[in-house]
Amino acid sequence: MNVRLGADGDIEEWLATDEHLERPVLIRFPGPEADADRIAAFLAPVRAAATTTHPHVQRIYAAGEVDGSAFAVAEWDGAVTIADRLKAGETLPIAEYLTNASGLAAGLAAFHANGGIHGAIDPRAIHFSAAHPARLASFGRIPLTTTRVADTSALAATLRTAITGSDNPAILPSHVAEGIPASVDDALGAAEAGTLDATGLAEALSASSLHPQLDVDRPWSLKPLVLFAFVVAAVLALSILGLSIDVDPDSPFLYPAAPAEQEQATPSNTSPETEAPDETSIPAVVTVYDPFGDGIENDETLSSVVDGKMSTKWETEPYPSPLDETKDGVGIVLEPPSPIGAIEITGTSDTRFTVSWSSTLPEAPRDWDHIGEAQILTGTTRLDVAHREQGFWLVWITSLPQRADGSYGSSIAEIRLLP
Repeated sequence: MNVRLGADGDIEEWLATDEHLERPVLIRFPGPEADADRIAAFLAPVRAAATTTHPHVQRIYAAGEVDGSAFAVAEWDGAVTIADRLKAGETLPIAEYLTNASGLAAGLAAFHANGGIHGAIDPRAIHFSAAHPARLASFGRIPLTTTRVADTSALAATLRTAITGSDNPAILPSHVAEGIPASVDDALGAAEAGTLDATGLAEALSASSLHPQLDVDRPWSLKPLVLFAFVVAAVLALSILGLSIDVDPDSPFLYPAAPAEQEQATPSNTSPETEAPDETSIPAVVTVYDPFGDGIENDETLSSVVDGKMSTKWETEPYPSPLDETKDGVGIVLEPPSPIGAIEITGTSDTRFTVSWSSTLPEAPRDWDHIGEAQILTGTTRLDVAHREQGFWLVWITSLPQRADGSYGSSIAEIRLLP
């Protein structure tokens, strides 16, 4: 079998078959332009990885030089990366996050102990699927950094992005993923700042625990991974028939494109002119929550946030100064008939909000059970929550972006409550 998967920077990647052991393997080698220094830089981390035995480090079966170039033979683990998941709208499952995050840090520590420096850790360097733990991979990339401290910092940044879905350092795991404690934010922040090595990061993450109310049994969507597995199975089947395929590295089947990159697809940053996705949402009764104002906030258009149409919207009142200089916030209360598992909000970018829950209808925001906080970065933001008994959900807007006319305000096109 001889299937080109694409390129990881200047490294070619091919799916092949180990004919002696009858197993698929991943072949990586520098491109033909690689000189002696590049070949040496490729082999150094590969050889360190080959001597590292850890469940969160991709196994290297063989490596060496041939015909003026170099190669590495690694285990085939499906090659689904964190970057692929993020493009498909999936972050790491909350229930599996701490185990994989601490395991990756421990794997990096073991790799460092064997003299390795990765030099280019990012979401594409972490492989993860339902079939195995998250694994550090992509050894031999063009190094961007040359120290273990930088490696750990890059891993911490990647772990933050893997759970928040954003590369904005201001968006912290505990803000967007219910059940992730603030101690995780502290550990990742210390590692990113260079004050915690990989071993310390692994210990800090391992010592953290999920919030006891987190519903760890809620299934996670694996649609992107199922599609990927189907395509790989088809490739393997064709290889058995003796066919050789050269796959386009930009193929959306092997590297799922972001929704915004797919031809005429509904973009993830949904605009107000498009309709809501087809995924069924739970209906809800909505009311304005304005305890620090006059009790009303464009109530007549509030139903627009749950009508399933992105073309209709509810707007806050225009404020002459930042919201926190006027009042503590303004919000929307939603009362669904059944428990929910996530809240998805589409609205004006740079709108910050918190999400809270209560079995009753408290008068003051501080009396609600705080769940998390987030910021609408580019259109739509999703916050996963633990299932609770029937009650009330509060979307509490705490910061508004400035408009072109100098006022502060936000539009909310849709709030979707998902099972």
